[in-house]
Parts: sequence; structure tokens; C-alpha cells
Amino acid sequence: MSTPGPPRSWLRVALYGAGLGWLAGGLEGLAVASSIDLQLGFGEALVLMLCSLACGAATGVALGLPAGLLLQLAGRGKDDYQLQALGMGLVGFGLAAWYFWPIALGLVRLQRWAGGAAGFLVPLGFLGTVYFNARHWLRKVDLGWRPRLGFTLLSLALALLLALLDAAWLVQRPRGAGAMALAGDHNVLLVTIDTLRRDHLSAYGEDAAVPTPRFDALAAEGVLYLDAVTPLPETGPSHASMFTSLHPTSHGVVSNGHTLSAGFTTLAERLSDEGYATAAFVSSFAVDSRTGLDQGFQIYDDDFFPAMHGISEIRLVALALRGWMRFGDPLKLPFLLERSARSTNQRAARWLGEQGERPFFCWVHYFEPHAPYEPHGGRAAPGGVDHRHILAHEDQVTYTPELVGQLRQLYAGEVLEADARLGELLDTLQELGHAGDTLVVVTADHGEMLGEHGYHFNHHSIFDEAVRVPLAIRAPALRPGTRLVDAQVRVMDIPATVLEYLDLDPMEPTQGVELLGYAEKFRHQSLITTLVGRKTGALDKGSLFGLRAGRPHDEEGRPFKYVWDVDSETEQLFDLSADPGESSDIGSEQPELLQRARRIVAEDAGRVEQASEPMDGATENALKALGYID
Repeated sequence: MSTPGPPRSWLRVALYGAGLGWLAGGLEGLAVASSIDLQLGFGEALVLMLCSLACGAATGVALGLPAGLLLQLAGRGKDDYQLQALGMGLVGFGLAAWYFWPIALGLVRLQRWAGGAAGFLVPLGFLGTVYFNARHWLRKVDLGWRPRLGFTLLSLALALLLALLDAAWLVQRPRGAGAMALAGDHNVLLVTIDTLRRDHLSAYGEDAAVPTPRFDALAAEGVLYLDAVTPLPETGPSHASMFTSLHPTSHGVVSNGHTLSAGFTTLAERLSDEGYATAAFVSSFAVDSRTGLDQGFQIYDDDFFPAMHGISEIRLVALALRGWMRFGDPLKLPFLLERSARSTNQRAARWLGEQGERPFFCWVHYFEPHAPYEPHGGRAAPGGVDHRHILAHEDQVTYTPELVGQLRQLYAGEVLEADARLGELLDTLQELGHAGDTLVVVTADHGEMLGEHGYHFNHHSIFDEAVRVPLAIRAPALRPGTRLVDAQVRVMDIPATVLEYLDLDPMEPTQGVELLGYAEKFRHQSLITTLVGRKTGALDKGSLFGLRAGRPHDEEGRPFKYVWDVDSETEQLFDLSADPGESSDIGSEQPELLQRARRIVAEDAGRVEQASEPMDGATENALKALGYID
């Protein structure tokens, strides 16, 4: 018979905690396999599931050790099996709380009180269930029953079987709508190159900073838009406009860190509903699934962990990584924030190669040439400059002409790398036999200020260097027409263009216009747009609003820009034809135009509340590390 409280009781509780943790890890693996939006092979999936088991076991041991020690100290005089059973019950309670209480908190935040209360009470059920079953089993062992496998080994065997089933389910899980697009329908490839200035692409002029042969070749085969703009030069808002066909003041994403509401329909959702295979391969934390841009994508590859694809989906790992981003230095673990275009291409190519005849919509996002600028191809940074160090200590940096020149060289090198990777992706499309039946759209979310107007190596302001973007579209069987379009167009016109080309109904609602009509000569008028931006990295000050009208806007055909600085209560008007550098305010010479622009912009400004959406500390630190906010 047992003796009261032997020294090994606490250790047995920890071992039993590992067994319970293995089972919990297997169940978490099932949840991950049912929800993860990554493309994994069976081997990768199995390794991920085994990591889930290991994390579950670690959590179980971490709960079992203090529970066993506490019970041993407080349970003098009680039977050993009763202490161990109670310890297992407490571990079961802790594991259930670990998984269910975050869900309950989310329900409470949504004011779903009944569901939240039920979630908080679930661990009590686990405590009772585990305790009474463990007590019965351990009592039999205490009386002399010797099972072939102890609880810990038995739970490990069951957990391994569960991991195999989880991995198989992850690989074979059906994705997307039940409808299937017709095999003859065109594919769509959207490539967005973060922070790419149009004047650094040689397709836009001989004085471009670098030669970009792959973008130039694409533009020569399709349509090049000479005056494309984004209404808000930030990554999240601009991409949200590309997918919803709405202005940021309409979809509500007016700053990085904001989330696109599920109430808005995206281009990916429309195409998924039509039976298209949809996948996104992104390269920056700024467009990960927290932004809501994953809506409609059956694959959304935003996992940058270098060694094990998908491990950040496991709760223990995710919590550790977010803790590092909140309290550590994200720049010391750059894989938390971004990945190279080369790595993104590898994952995109693998998915593209598996689509067969099913029409697809694929979004590929590159983070070159966004800051921090880094050398590529084995080249050394000019002057040994370290842009990551500069960003981390920018308040102590003086941007001398020499430093500005060195950083401009680094930026140009990033543009070269982005162009090379674009070519690599287009070559993959050609090798797979999809080049001739794929609508290809290449653009940027915004530009970059490289010292102009006092803005150094960021995309604050709403000057043209920040809001004008490259845009080229290559469409199979495009009818003959002009291939250079000088009318002003917007990134939010991309969904309308794609859907019209695929002969599908437009978005509802939409503020976008189909753009291939400009190449086919039945569209001519520039598309006016209001602009939103800020002067600094602070979210609560420095708001800018504006309006940009391309040619022709009036009987004289002169493009203009209006800028309203909210904090200083000043306004400016620029003639973009005579003054492309935006250096001479002509507001006093054009009072009627100034008044008309002011009235249009005021309507938009009234709908924007900068930084109105709360941002958690980990997200804020990550965006600071990427230079988005101060």
C-alpha cells in the first residue's frame, strides 16, 4: 500500500503533466491543421505537428512541477495516488485555461457574454474529468495493477498517432469554395513591390537611377501607366485599397496597424467564390494576416520563420515571439519582420507549380526596397553604412550629403534586386506554361522620400515622390492601342480592371475604374483622387490631406495638387505641369480652384480619425522597427 507523500510525488505529477501536454499538443495540432493558411508538404506538416506535441509537453511539465510541489507540501498525510490524481487534475485545468481563456477573452471583447462565460468555465470540467479518471486509474495501480504501458508512454503513443493524422489532414484539407472556375479562364498574378519609386525604373525615362530590364520588358509587352498614384502612402492602407477597390477613407484602414474589417469584400474573396485557387506570398509583417488582407486567400504565406515553416502558429511559440517583439529588440531577429524576395519567390513557385489547369489568383509581395536598405549580390554597403543601425538611432543621425548619397546607392541596389526577383518570378510563370494565359499586374504601394523636401528615407508626406507609383499591366490578347497611358489612375482601380478583364461583375461597392480601356482608347479622362498622409512617424500629429488631379483637369489641361496641413492650418496649391517638384505655391493666383479643392478634401478629412484603432504593444514595436512609426 502507499505511504503518505513520498518524495517522488511531485516528479510523477510533472511526468503525468508531460503526458497530458502531449495529448493537448496533438489537439492543438489538429486546430492548427484545420486553420493554417500555409502550403506544407507531408514531411513539413509532420515536423510541425511534432513541434506542437513538444510545446504541449513543455507546457504540461511547466504546470505539473509547481502543482506537484505545492500538493506535496500541502498534502502531508494523504495517499500518494490521491495527490498525484489531484495534481493531474490541476494540470488539466491549467492546459484547458491556456487554450480556452484567450478564446473566452475574445468573446467578452465582442460582448458575447454567454460564450465568454462558458469558455472561462470549461477548465473546471477538465479538472473534474481528469481528476476522477486519474484517481480511478492510479488507485488500481496502487493496489498492484501493472499496465503494459504507463500513462506517460500511452499518451505519447496516442499523441504521435494524432500527429500523423493531423499532418495528413493539413496536407489533404480541402480549401476554397466548392465552385470551380473553367479551365480556360485567365489566371491573375499581382506583384506589389513595397516602397518602389517610379522614377527609379528605366521604363519611366532614361534618367532613371538604375536599369530595370525585367520591369521594362513587361511594360513593353503590356501597358505602362505614367501617372499612377496611391491615395495614402502607407503599406497597409494602400494594399487594402488595391483589394477592396475603395479609398482608405471608405474602407477605414488609414494607418499601418489597422485591420481591414471582414465586412468589406476583397478581390481575393470574389475570385475564390468564382472557383479560383487563391494564394498570397508576402514578405513583411506590415501585411501579415493581422491586417485582414488575408480575406479570400486559401493560402496566405506570412510565416517568415527560417527553419520551420508554420511554427509561429503554435500558441507557445507565438506567445514567445510576441513577447520578444513587445519587450525585446525586433531588429535583432529580422525574420520576425520580413523575408527576402528570393525566399518569397521559392514558396510562390512551389504553389504555382501545383495548380495544374485550375485558374489561379496569386499575389506576390516583395519588401525590397523598403527600409532598412541592405546590399545584395555580395556587394558591400557604400562607405560601410549600416541602415539598420541608422534607423535604430535616427534621433542622433545627421543626414549629410555624403550619407544621403550612400543611402541612395543602397536604395538603388534594392531596386535592382527587386527587378531581378520580378524577372525570376516571370521566368517561373513562363516555365510552367502560364505566361500566355495570365493577366500580370505589377505596381507598388507607395514611393519613398530620398531627401526631397526635408524628408529622409521614409514615405511620410504626400509629395509626388511618395504617392506616385509604377504600374504596368500585361494582358493576354490585349487589342492594339496605345501602350503608354498618361492619364492619372489609382491603385484602387486594380480590382475593377481585373474583374472586367475576366468578364466578372464589378465589386460592390466600388470606387474603382477599369484601366485597360485607356490602352484601347475608349477612356481618356484622368481620375481625380483625394490624398491622406502624415508629416512624421507619430500617429497622433502631423496629419496631411490633399487632392491630386492629373491631366486634363480643366480647359487648360493642367494637372494640380492641393495640400492641407492640419496642424499648421496652412494650404498649398501646385501646378504639376509647370512645377513637378512642388516648390511654388500658386494658391493666391487660383483662389477659385483652391476653394473647390478645399471643399472636396474637407469631406474626406471629416471621415478620418488618425490612429483611432488601438494597437497592441508587439505590433507597435514591430512597426517601429520597420520605420513606420516613431
